[in-house]
Amino acid sequence: MFFRKKSIQKKENKRLVYMVQRAKEELDCYEELMNQSIEPTLDVIAELKKRRAKYIFLLKEARHRQINGFKEQNERDFLS
Repeated sequence: MFFRKKSIQKKENKRLVYMVQRAKEELDCYEELMNQSIEPTLDVIAELKKRRAKYIFLLKEARHRQINGFKEQNERDFLS
């Protein structure tokens, strides 16, 4: 039973690392888009705030789980 719990926890930690990386990439892309915009609408500004909040939430969760050493991983790693 204990081994199964550790296995699931390890898999979910890998998944969290992947999600943090994806959220960071999306946030960077959206911020670049905002920087290139002349006059962004309120919807665009709200979307940026939502993406930033999601990224910060995922980072806090990773810190809470004491996950560090964000290594380069791909989607296949956390699904297997």
